[in-house]
Amino acid sequence: MASFEDALFSLQAAHFEEAKSLFASLLEQEPDNSEFMAGFYAAGYWANRSDQLSNPEPARPGTGLMEAWDSFQDLAEKKGFAATRSIRSVMRAVLGRASEQYRQKFQREGMAHPDFSDLEELGKCLIRIQDYGNAREILQYARRIQPTHSGIHFLLAECFLNEGEQESAERGLGFYRDGFIIQPTQFDPAYAFSSVVQETLQQLGEEKENDLDRILLWLPAYLMAQSQYSGLRRLNRDEVSQLQRETHRLEKDLENVMDKFKEKVQARLCFYYLALHQAAIFVYDDRDYARELMDSLKALHPGLAQRAKEATGK
Repeated sequence: MASFEDALFSLQAAHFEEAKSLFASLLEQEPDNSEFMAGFYAAGYWANRSDQLSNPEPARPGTGLMEAWDSFQDLAEKKGFAATRSIRSVMRAVLGRASEQYRQKFQREGMAHPDFSDLEELGKCLIRIQDYGNAREILQYARRIQPTHSGIHFLLAECFLNEGEQESAERGLGFYRDGFIIQPTQFDPAYAFSSVVQETLQQLGEEKENDLDRILLWLPAYLMAQSQYSGLRRLNRDEVSQLQRETHRLEKDLENVMDKFKEKVQARLCFYYLALHQAAIFVYDDRDYARELMDSLKALHPGLAQRAKEATGK
């Protein structure tokens, strides 16, 4: 008798015809089981496209399969299958093969001058199949090529946050802080799998009536309020001075900005106050400046000030 675990194993191993047969047997026993329906659908879909996975010389290594997966995922979501184990299993098969294609391309062309976008896509691919160790290695290489690309910082943050250790988690929060300093708009919630970010997004959704623009506007400050630890990368004096200049500029803007832009300025100011507060406490031991920052934060958002206080344990 076919078992669900056997069927999942066949999906993940990209044995799609075998998986289709196993899921068909399971559906005979439980025709309304959504997991079995999802598995049967996925197996049939990719059985008809198996050449995309087995082609030794694809026209667009890695990228073609990534796009094919995104198209399939859209269909799976419309059918209500996206959250099933069956879809996660076939994802590991397809995106695992995509990552292999990227690596083979690097081996052929050499890593002396790799394409940055390929490195980024490989990192994304590995994160989606939860291969965080290899993703981190690839993304750290990509960061050496483009050190100010905030999207790479966000992806690296997820790699560290998903390792499960406190030291790694603090490094991950540091990468999020750095990415939000550089360019917050490059944050992509589709790759935010860590519990701390998911919980923060959920809380913001409740507070901001699920308005995605407002959620993403406040995410840097809310996450920074939870990042009041010593393990973040140390901000140097030049970085602190730059944040202080930006803070003073926004404080002046807040007095005159039009109402429709006021929340954007407030959210950014709160983030800067909190980033500077973490540095004042844990890097420069400037308690007086830390209190000034907290007073300014309280005036704008008392709730964030309280969250930061709880994070520092003071």
